[in-house]
Order: sequence, then structure tokens, then C-alpha cells
Amino acid sequence: MIHIQDLSLPAPSACVVEISSAAGTQRYNTLGRMVVDGRRERRTLDLRWNRMEGDMLERLFTLLDSGTFFDITYPDPVAGEKTITCFCADRGARVWQYTGQARWADVHVKLEER
Repeated sequence: MIHIQDLSLPAPSACVVEISSAAGTQRYNTLGRMVVDGRRERRTLDLRWNRMEGDMLERLFTLLDSGTFFDITYPDPVAGEKTITCFCADRGARVWQYTGQARWADVHVKLEER
């Protein structure tokens, strides 16, 4: 189950976790070997839903639009279940049906770790 703050999200149709290594200072010592100080891993989450109801999408996008960092708990390939602090880098959706109230498809959210 994926949680952002206290909002439990429906199961996504796709959850892609990208792990990138960010090195701090890289230099060579007197023996000619590379020394790296401050290596850190950063995660980027790409969440996608085929369909989502309008009220859930509104709550999700309102939470993501706050402009602040927030905590998300998600399934991680290395740590099992993990909680990270992140911000919303990108989000979008398209209307697939409109009968007085919009129904949404192809919902996507890209989150980057702080």
C-alpha cells in the first residue's frame, strides 16, 4: 500500500523506483586510487494509474500542489517497505469520460527524494 502523509492511495498500475547514486567529492589519493566522500543514493518514484475517480485525484493533486516536502511510504526493491521525504516533480491526467463529472485516466505522478 502506498501512503502520502495520511492519504492511502489505490494500488497503482505501475510503480517504477529509480535509484541513482550521487557522489560528493571525488579525488585521487597519493597512491593513485580514487577516493569518494559523501556517496548518497536518491530515489525517484514514477507512479501510474490506468483509472482514478475524481475525488481521489483531487485529494492527491491538492496534497502534491502544496509546494512543500512530504513523506511517502511505498514498496522499495532494496528495503522492502520504505518511507522517504520527497516533492512532486511532475503530475498529470486526462479525462476519459465526462458525464456531469470527469472520470480520469492515465494518471501519473513523478516524485523525487529530497
